Amino acid sequence: MAQTRIALLGPPNDAQLRAVARELERRGATVLVVPSDALEAHRPVALHHGRLEIDGQRLDDLKAVYVRSLPSPHPPLVEIGGELVLRRDWFAGYMQARERSGFLMAALLCQEAAGVRLVNPPQAGVALQSKPLQLELLRRLGATLPRTLISNDPERIRAFHAAEVARGGEVIFKPLLGGAITRLLDGEVLERLEAVRAAPVIFQQRIHGDDIRVVLVGDALVSAVAIRTPQPHLDFRDDPIYRAGEATYEPVHLPAAVADQCRRAASACGLVFAGLDLKHTPCGKWLFLELNSSPVYLDVERKLAHPISQALAELLMG
Repeated sequence: MAQTRIALLGPPNDAQLRAVARELERRGATVLVVPSDALEAHRPVALHHGRLEIDGQRLDDLKAVYVRSLPSPHPPLVEIGGELVLRRDWFAGYMQARERSGFLMAALLCQEAAGVRLVNPPQAGVALQSKPLQLELLRRLGATLPRTLISNDPERIRAFHAAEVARGGEVIFKPLLGGAITRLLDGEVLERLEAVRAAPVIFQQRIHGDDIRVVLVGDALVSAVAIRTPQPHLDFRDDPIYRAGEATYEPVHLPAAVADQCRRAASACGLVFAGLDLKHTPCGKWLFLELNSSPVYLDVERKLAHPISQALAELLMG
């Protein structure tokens, strides 16, 4: 009987990718690790009459693909005098990066069209970069969300801020497509608010409470934890304890209605593997913040023995 062939797309030295590979090999699968930077490293690729090859590996007859990471095209930058500036040949570099990303996206979508399971489909990851889309899908599902304004209008933003202050609260802000840490809309930022006219920004009611990370694999809620660090933080990703891998985690039990909303949110976003960030307030409310199509989970798995890699391997094996 032919072995089950499963491809893993991402950095070959990624610890999370290796953990999934080990679980697949224990189940008898043939694992093919596809470096996500193969094209950037000028490794050979070909797509010919349905036959896909990347870096010398033939990638037809696959059961599934775990998409750990997919490179996105960015203008090539260099640092000069402490500032990031475009390289002189930036246009050619950007166009090449765009074509590399386009090839990998097309290759994955061709696999999906042939019946190969993608975890997760690349189009879901691209759509999830849009925080406004996530918020709208969550709103339609009836999830409880922080009060939110997305705008480039300084007057509306000031009015939103004043209303939150009148309630005794604060306002945070973050970019629409991610890539930056959440910050507080304080007096210093308000003085420079005219700069927001250049592009809309997400402004939200600041929610105090526990940071909750939920991991779903298929319909299974495999992990739900509160993230613990010694000091309170506006964004746990910026906490030096968390970034150093020294955070601790406390298992939490989600109410059935909240767990069901997590499953419905992942399904609405086209995800079969999802990380969801929630807040649990001191008065017992559960508020949804955002979803992630390739959540970082290995630290939780190692410290609490939550079987996330096992669940992923079983999902990929089908």
